[in-house]
Amino acid sequence: MKNKISYTLVASLLSAIFILNGCSSSSDINKTHGAISSSGGVYGTGPNNSIPYPQKDPVDITGVPGAKVKYEPYSRGGNKNYTVLGKSYKVWNDVKSYEEIGTASWYGPGFHGNKTSNGETYNQKGFSAAHKNLPLPSYLKVTNLNNAKSVIVRVNDRGPFHGNRIIDLSESAARYLDIVKKGTGKVKIELVKVSPDGTILNSSQSSYIAQNTVESSDENVLAPILQDKNSNILSGGFYVQFFSTQSSDRASEISDRLRGLTSYPIVINKESGYYRLRTGPIVEEDLENAVEEMKNLGYNDSFVKKI
Repeated sequence: MKNKISYTLVASLLSAIFILNGCSSSSDINKTHGAISSSGGVYGTGPNNSIPYPQKDPVDITGVPGAKVKYEPYSRGGNKNYTVLGKSYKVWNDVKSYEEIGTASWYGPGFHGNKTSNGETYNQKGFSAAHKNLPLPSYLKVTNLNNAKSVIVRVNDRGPFHGNRIIDLSESAARYLDIVKKGTGKVKIELVKVSPDGTILNSSQSSYIAQNTVESSDENVLAPILQDKNSNILSGGFYVQFFSTQSSDRASEISDRLRGLTSYPIVINKESGYYRLRTGPIVEEDLENAVEEMKNLGYNDSFVKKI
């Protein structure tokens, strides 16, 4: 009798918790996630008949650090509809406009070096992300709604498959947005759609194109930034500058030599006739370690540069 009462009490408590959590989740749903469209589809990333919520305004990525935005054809791997944990997911291969507000999480050391859904190697120090429905690769602007920080990520993996989370960020992207310690954060994500000629189709700046003038040490460890056609200015956040040269060949040689040896992407930017080599962007609390890392690699004159 005592056990029966105990089991009944536990079941009642669990039911109450479930109801409270359900109420909390329902109140947090907004029109970009969970709302029903006129066609019967469910807006937001998810299984079954989920559909992308169209962007209300053009995306503004002026000065936003993170992944180097450029046109890429979709990968051969990772772009077919799939099933996980008994739920079927549709890949939005024809998506042209998409935004969503919801919870972001991040994944790091336990997955570092593993294969992503499109066959690439996951690098926690890159600016990448996992999404349940977007075609691979895609680019997103992710904004932490608690502090207004934004970063560009390249989507090359699937997930997260936990609760109502809408995106899983790489460690570097999560650190830049200040959500590593808490583990999750409320974000707004916006599609950055690039045409074959490099034009950002849904940008608020029609003169902006995806540039390749900023180089990175690895195509998957991506560097800033979208630049104006007439600008060579790198912007957005803290960097460690460790070398400067007037020779583009010398700059490329050093970048190649350091490939895989630095914790942050290496970016090259031409300024006033010099090629400046920097690592970053870097969150402020990691700057001391980042400078020390470059000094240990032989670049004793390394210093912090805020751009």
